[in-house]
Amino acid sequence: MAEGFIKLEGLQALDAKLAAMDKKTGFKTLRSALNEASKPMFLLAKSNAAATGVRGFDAGATAAAMGRWTKKIKDNRTVLFLGPKNKAKKALNLWNAKHGTKATRLNHFHLVEFGSVKGPGQPFLRPAFEATVATTARNFGKVLARQIEKAAGRAS
Repeated sequence: MAEGFIKLEGLQALDAKLAAMDKKTGFKTLRSALNEASKPMFLLAKSNAAATGVRGFDAGATAAAMGRWTKKIKDNRTVLFLGPKNKAKKALNLWNAKHGTKATRLNHFHLVEFGSVKGPGQPFLRPAFEATVATTARNFGKVLARQIEKAAGRAS
């Protein structure tokens, strides 16, 4: 899938506040901030996926499979993933109903994004990333500060 990275700088004070929290609360706070800041990107990618018209692939299933999830990386980094999940139940139900199959995984999303020998791709993730990356980066610090204050309020 398309990879995009956002390098954020100038968040040392917020990073120190996150580090002062217990690990579980810090991760939940960071995850909430990442999800909130990336919401415009997610919604645009989902909308783009619904509009794809690549022959042989169900645009509704592609849009229904869209999701966001976070993962802790061992060197104290947290990564937000945004894209289709190949085991999304709603997407599987749409696909199976339309095609009369009993599929348990959908593995065609990269073919929609990048294309194949049968036809060109119709990107839906990369355009969403490029259109919203500046807004997401600009809003993340504000959202994280608000989430930290919210978590601190719950802790006291």
